[in-house]
Formats: sequence, structure tokens, C-alpha cells
Amino acid sequence: MVVHASLPYDEEVFLWTPEDGYGFYEIGDIVENERQARAVSFDPQTLRVSTHRVTNYITNPTKRIYRVSLESGREVLVTKDHNLFTLDEQGGVTRLPSEDTEGTRVMVPGTLPSSPSEETELDLVELFEGDKEIIAYAADGGLEAAELDDSVPPGSHQHYESRNAAPLSCVSSANAPANTEVAFKQSDARLPRHLEITPEFGWLLGFYIAEGSARRKQIQVGNKNEAYLDRVAEWFESYDTSIYRQERDNGLERLTICSALWSKIFRRLAGAGSEKNIPDRAWNWPEPVLEALLDGLMDGDGCRREARDTLYTANESLANRTMYLAARLGLHSSAYSRERETYIEPSDVHNESTEWAVDTASDPHKRGQYVPTPCALLQRYRNEADMTMSEAADAMGYSSKSSISNVENGEYGSVKRDTLRRFRDSYADAGVDTTRLDQILRDDIRFEEVVDVEETDRVEPTYDLEVQPNGKTVENFLGGRGGVFLSNTAGLCDPGYEGQITLELSNLGTAPVALTPEMRISQLTFTELKNPAERPYGAERGSKYQGQEGPQASRIQSDDEFGGDQLER
Repeated sequence: MVVHASLPYDEEVFLWTPEDGYGFYEIGDIVENERQARAVSFDPQTLRVSTHRVTNYITNPTKRIYRVSLESGREVLVTKDHNLFTLDEQGGVTRLPSEDTEGTRVMVPGTLPSSPSEETELDLVELFEGDKEIIAYAADGGLEAAELDDSVPPGSHQHYESRNAAPLSCVSSANAPANTEVAFKQSDARLPRHLEITPEFGWLLGFYIAEGSARRKQIQVGNKNEAYLDRVAEWFESYDTSIYRQERDNGLERLTICSALWSKIFRRLAGAGSEKNIPDRAWNWPEPVLEALLDGLMDGDGCRREARDTLYTANESLANRTMYLAARLGLHSSAYSRERETYIEPSDVHNESTEWAVDTASDPHKRGQYVPTPCALLQRYRNEADMTMSEAADAMGYSSKSSISNVENGEYGSVKRDTLRRFRDSYADAGVDTTRLDQILRDDIRFEEVVDVEETDRVEPTYDLEVQPNGKTVENFLGGRGGVFLSNTAGLCDPGYEGQITLELSNLGTAPVALTPEMRISQLTFTELKNPAERPYGAERGSKYQGQEGPQASRIQSDDEFGGDQLER
């Protein structure tokens, strides 16, 4: 979903940072600390989804927060009257006020880009850096006792020196040798510093998130499918890990992996208990690993059907990240929740909880299959093909020209993607340049219906990110539950602007509003830049408002993404 957005402090955004790669961050933290980052954004001209540099960090005044909900279960908290993005009749990107969008279809991500910093190995020294419980060993030297700090008792120095070892609280990942091995303190079981991140490891992590639990020195997984438990056991036995297997009367088998080190690895990556989740760093792993991770989730706590797979979880955050994972893999997803009550007979206890269900599918029947009808664009293509409606209907295999006229006249607010493909293929065969239709039909962007815009009881400061690398009109980033494109366009005068400012007023309500002399109707906020603008507003950029005098009408229609002929500079 694309909206002109100011977000509350704790709303999550999905960004790439040089330090950690992809991950989820509270927007308030990103803005207040001005963290260098790249946003996942769509290009309004091409509708391609990729990453673009965040160019500014904005703190806005206190405002009331509204909740915007889509049919798929996607949801975002934003301030009122911000825009959602859809397509106009020409297939161009256009904006609608959020309160007017119920029943319309707006943009959501169909896919997410791979990480610019792909991770193929898990560095255990980096993962546990600073941890006193993990001991590093280097057979060829490099961990001399002289590096031990005051946290290590003097009586233990000789012990570590004789073994060429040191606690990771005294070892940095930058200085540790590549052939370092690690072990849990007082244990002889060691692992190499670097573990290959394979699809099998991805499946195992997903299965643990869905079905596992971890204590300080062991991992447990339970399932009635013996083949799944064999697969888990085979993985850990390849590292000479002790395993205990127990079968219960109800057919449930439970594996206990007796390893403090493996327990610590899985807890550090995915957590423990009911809060287990897909780790942030997983978004930087290769696609086959992520496919296997999703399979592990489904095998552990899901239901597989012919048309879709469904994950069940009481963890709302896991439901959210599973939707992001589906988008990363090019799958459609939707989520819904329901209240459940369970009764534990021996203890006579009733528990109430919220259960989330996340559906994923490669080709769902309806969801994500409709596009706002670009009726004028289709009519223009037919004219360029020099076809009558009857000829176009024959070329597309329709029995009547009404099938063409209904679409061209906008009888339907949306049209199936398959229908658009029939139009595109027929007009392309006739020699028409159908580039814009090709862009709309790519999998990068999908469209979903807005089902609700509701006021919350939250009134608080809000935050925004600017995404205008080199002045390029990108102006959106990804956040919210399930993956929501958020627009950062605002009424700003770029550095270097000279001229008179036009204030545009619109009454979106049903009652008239009287304006009186000296009534306060607007405000100007000034932001001081720390450095000179790299590309100041002006003639070199082809800036269309520079030097204007008096009130001026909007000239946005001259921009490339709205079908204009302004050159990009």
C-alpha cells in the first residue's frame, strides 16, 4: 500500500543498512539517529521494486494516528488525510486521500529485492561477540592469554594460554583467526567459526521456530511426522551431537538435542518460547535458503492444500514476517486472526488467545489478481492498433465487442490481470508499444482493496523518511504489517528554490468552512541542512516552479511519471 505517510515512533519500516543488511527498524529510532539506510521502494516510472538511498529524516508535529487496513490483512498506522497510490485511466501513478479510498485498489509489493549484501556463512564469533559463555580456540595461535582482560580471573589465564583459547568477551571478530573454533564453556564439543547457510539449515531453523523450544543446554522439537524428526536428528548427528528421542502415547515424538552451544545459536538467531521469530539477518540469505525456511515453518505448524499453504501461530510478529517472507519469494499472502479458547482438563484452566493464520500461494484465485482499470490507456492502444472494438474482440477471442467497450468505458473499477494480458498481447501483435502495460503486469507491484480507515486513540509526534536519491522521484518506503509502501511526499520547498509559494486549500468535508481575515490556516517549518544541497532546485534540474510569481496551478502533470514531457535531469 502506498500512502503519504507520517508514522508513529514505533511503526516498523523495512530497510537495508550497511551494518546489518535488511531488517526491521522503528521509524522513530531511524529518524532520531539519522541512520544511513536504503529503503525498499518502487520507481513510479517503471514500477520496479528495488532499494534507494534515504536522503533525509523528518520529525513532524503531534497528530492523531489512523489505522488503514487492506483485504489481505496488511495494515499501517499513519496520520490522517495522507495519500494512497493507485493507477489513473492512463495507467499512471496517482494519489487518493486515504479517507476516500475504501473500496479502491492500492499498491502493495508483489516481490522484494534480494539483499545487496548476501550472507552465505554464519560467523559464530561475530554472532556471539562479547559473550563470556562462549570460548574461542585457535590451533595455530592468535588467541594468546595476553589478550585476556580483567573479567577473566588471574587463576584462569594459564588454563586459556595452554589451550590457545579465550572467552569471546576478550576476542573481537575482526582479530580472531579464520580457523577459530568455538565451544560452550566447560564443554569439549566444538564448532567451526563459519557455518555454511544451506537450504537444510534454513529448513531446520523454520521447523524450530514453528515446533521447537530451547532451554539453556538443550533444544526440543516435537511432531507426529517421524520423517521430519529423522531429518532434524540427521542434521545434528552430522555434528556429533547427542540426541534423546521419546515417543508419547498420543503418537507425538519428541527429540531432545543435548547441546548448550546449539541451543545458544538457535536462541540467538530466532529466540525461544512463544516469541520465536524469523531473524532479521535471514533477509540477507540466498533465496533457496529462504524457500526452505518457509517450508520448515509450514512442515512444523502449517497446513498444506492444493491451492495454498497456511501457517498457524499465536505470534503476531511471526505472522507479519511470514508475509514479508512470502513477498521476498514472489508469493501472494494474506493474514487473518481469530480468538481461540482452550481448556486444559487436568488443571481445569481456560486459556484465551489470538491465533493468526497466514496463507501463501503462488497463484491465488482472486487476491492480487485485479488491477485498477487503465481504460484510457487501453483505448489509446486500440486506436494505435487501428482496430474497431469488434476487431479487437475477435483478436482477443471475445464473442462481442461489449467485452471491449465495458473495459474502455470504465464500467468496472478493476480488471483481472489475465484480461489485461489479452489486451496487451493483441495490441503488441499489432505493432503497438505496450511498455506501460508491460510494467503494470510485472510481478513487482500488486493491488489490494482498502477495507477500512479508522481513527485510533493515539495522538503523538510522527516521523518520516525522504527518499529522493539525486533528486529522483521515488518518495516511498516499505513498512507496516505485511509490507506496505509508504509515500514520503510532502509540501516542501527544495534547497535552492526562489519564488512565491502557492497555498492550495481543499474542503474534503460535506459542510462549508468559513475563512475570516487573519485566521491561521497554514504554517511554514524550516529545516536547516548540515551540508550544502548536492543538487539544488533550479534550472539545471529543469525545476518547473523556480522563479514563479503569484498563485500558480499545479504542474505535476508535466512530470514523466504522470505522462508529461519534462526531461529527467
